[in-house]
Amino acid sequence: MAGTLPEFLQGIDNCPSRKPLYNLEFFEMTNNQLHGKIPDWLVHLENLASLSLAHNLLEGPIPASLGSLQNIIFLELQDNKLNGILPTSLGQLAMLSKLDVSSNQFTGMVTEDHFAKLSELKILIMSSNSFTMNVGVNWTPPFQVSFLHMSSCPLGPSFPLWLKSQSKLQYLEFSNASIVGFIPNWFWDISSHLVIFNMSQNELRGRLPNPMPVAVASPVMVDLSFNLLDGPLPVITPGFQMLDLSHNHFSGVIPSNISQHMGTVGFLSLSRNQLHGEIPLSLREMSYVTVIDLSRNNLRGRIPPSLANCSFLDVLDLGNNNLFGTIPGSLGQLKRLRSLHLNDNHFSGNLSSSLRNLSSLETMDIGYNILSGIIPSWFGQGFPLLRILILRSNAFSGELPPDISKLSSLQILDLARNDLSGKIPASLGYLKAIAEVQKKNKYLLYGKFEEHYYEESLDVYVKDQMLEYTRTLSLVTGIDLSDNNFTGNIPTEITKLYGLVVLNLSRNHLTGQIPETMSNLLQLSSLDLSNNQLSGTIPSSLSSLSFLGSLDMSMNNLSGVIPYMGHMTTFDALTFAGNPGLCGPPLPVTCSGDDDIDNRHSTNNDTNGKGLVDNWFYLSLGLGFATGILIPYFILTIKSSWGDVYFGFVDQVIYKLLRLIRKQGKGDGQRRKIHQRE
Repeated sequence: MAGTLPEFLQGIDNCPSRKPLYNLEFFEMTNNQLHGKIPDWLVHLENLASLSLAHNLLEGPIPASLGSLQNIIFLELQDNKLNGILPTSLGQLAMLSKLDVSSNQFTGMVTEDHFAKLSELKILIMSSNSFTMNVGVNWTPPFQVSFLHMSSCPLGPSFPLWLKSQSKLQYLEFSNASIVGFIPNWFWDISSHLVIFNMSQNELRGRLPNPMPVAVASPVMVDLSFNLLDGPLPVITPGFQMLDLSHNHFSGVIPSNISQHMGTVGFLSLSRNQLHGEIPLSLREMSYVTVIDLSRNNLRGRIPPSLANCSFLDVLDLGNNNLFGTIPGSLGQLKRLRSLHLNDNHFSGNLSSSLRNLSSLETMDIGYNILSGIIPSWFGQGFPLLRILILRSNAFSGELPPDISKLSSLQILDLARNDLSGKIPASLGYLKAIAEVQKKNKYLLYGKFEEHYYEESLDVYVKDQMLEYTRTLSLVTGIDLSDNNFTGNIPTEITKLYGLVVLNLSRNHLTGQIPETMSNLLQLSSLDLSNNQLSGTIPSSLSSLSFLGSLDMSMNNLSGVIPYMGHMTTFDALTFAGNPGLCGPPLPVTCSGDDDIDNRHSTNNDTNGKGLVDNWFYLSLGLGFATGILIPYFILTIKSSWGDVYFGFVDQVIYKLLRLIRKQGKGDGQRRKIHQRE
């Protein structure tokens, strides 16, 4: 249903025939596309017990008149576009049991007045707004809530003391609440009923009690990630179903019996701490775990082959540790595995063929190890869903198998810094997912548990800079074959990958010309062809790549005039350095061919002009000489009387010229004398 609230309800206060609506107790219109403001006439529904307008497009403030609905028990306005401040009149709803105004655009202070008479309140949800809690240090709320969700509401900086009175808490969510300092001891005394405990993304310090006393109820979900907690990991008591202690400063070893009381755990993340020691063998006992993330610690030793017993595993992230040995072939038994990160360790040896059984895999990152051997041809056959393949910085050798083009879902292929050789297969141009422009963003979330999940992230290298992608990762496409020993031409088929965003072929031994059709890659934002032996001219059509933000063609054998126009004018001289044959802006090298042409034009023009003048000069001189000699001779030979007349005429002309010269000379002399007198 779309539109505003039904018009037939408006004016019920003026229409006797609609009097029965006064007895309306439940008004629910959730999950529609209602827009406009919440109308004031709702106050006339005096017997209303439940008002639910959640998950719509309503905007504007909450009418203060709603504070007159003294019989209301449930007020649900979450997930709209409501704004303004929260009316203090809501604090007068003495019967109210549930108040949910989360995921709106509210601002302003929340004070003690907002809760003045809410003694029956059991569920309070105010998260994802811009509220600021402003209550007295000694304030004791009139309610005893069991469900309290105030994430993204500034509650700090000190730990909220008013929680001390809340002895019936089962669900506590205070993430990103600007709380700084230590968790007081009294909090653990009131935590015996907690089922969900989330205080992530704060600045909590100190050590956790050992053991943690929050697991009386079952199952328990604890999220204390993104804080400053330190010390050893606490002993885990029975009942945990989710434990996220990532992004802290915990140290020491992972308890060998960590899974003793976590047989039903579904989510375990201890990443980005300072843990050392080996991966406990007991992890195999977590039969229902979907996420194991131990990345970015100082763990050493081998991967226990028995991890294959975790048959429900969606994510295994052991990246950025000091693990060594071969990658166990037993991991191929994890048929549900979707994300595998073993990067930045010291794994060696060849890839086991059993890994081809990971048919659900979407991400494989085993970069930055010392793995060797060839890239097996079965890569193109065993992973129909693979989006991301990273084998970067290993010791793989041999040729790149053409069958890799059968990875129809592949969007990112990173094989940089290996010892691969041969030609770049033309079949790369048939990577279906890269050939399409990615327009729909899809969050890559795995092992989702309630509101918690493992979010895929990836480091993409652009001109020796690392860019981390998370929420927009599904829109990124890239091929990085840099730092290998590839030879031959750049296959023109690659220019059919119309959705390609990053292309890096640098530091190889590629020859030939840059394909003219490279301009087909309209989505390209980074192109690196540096440190090869490419020759010929730079295609002028590259200037049309308007998204191109990073370009490097340095250290090649390119020649000719740089097509410095359009978008190409955004790049500096370093982009084209190390190509002795290139000239023109932005390089300080003038194109000699242009100078020769200009000089030739100038010389020809000057020569033609001067030659024309010279020719006419000599022609007129010759004609004058001939006329002066031949005419008198001709006259004298015909008739002597004509000769007398001719020479007489000449004498008169000469005489007049001499008199004119003398007269001019006298005039100049007189002017000089006058000037001297003055």
